[in-house]
Amino acid sequence: MKKVILLMLTISFLSCGKDSNLITGNVSNTNGNPVENVLVQVMGTDLNSRTNAKGEFKINTRNRGDELIFTHSDYEMRRINLSDESQYSVKLIKRNNQ
Repeated sequence: MKKVILLMLTISFLSCGKDSNLITGNVSNTNGNPVENVLVQVMGTDLNSRTNAKGEFKINTRNRGDELIFTHSDYEMRRINLSDESQYSVKLIKRNNQ
């Protein structure tokens, strides 16, 4: 009985891990400088992250086909569709009124 329970827990744990995908990347401006404090969201979910001082982010998604939205008050919003890649480089364009 213990073996059956352990097997069921192992299968459950492994199947849960397949539901999320770690995506990493960096966000920079058109000059190549990192952009800090960019909100990175998975569209249609409450999953989000922010870039650090180096413009780096990490976020878990549910599906590789998800869309990421990058927003910052000084830059135009940017959307990207995720593919099979696990690392992305995103460039943001400064807003015209800045």
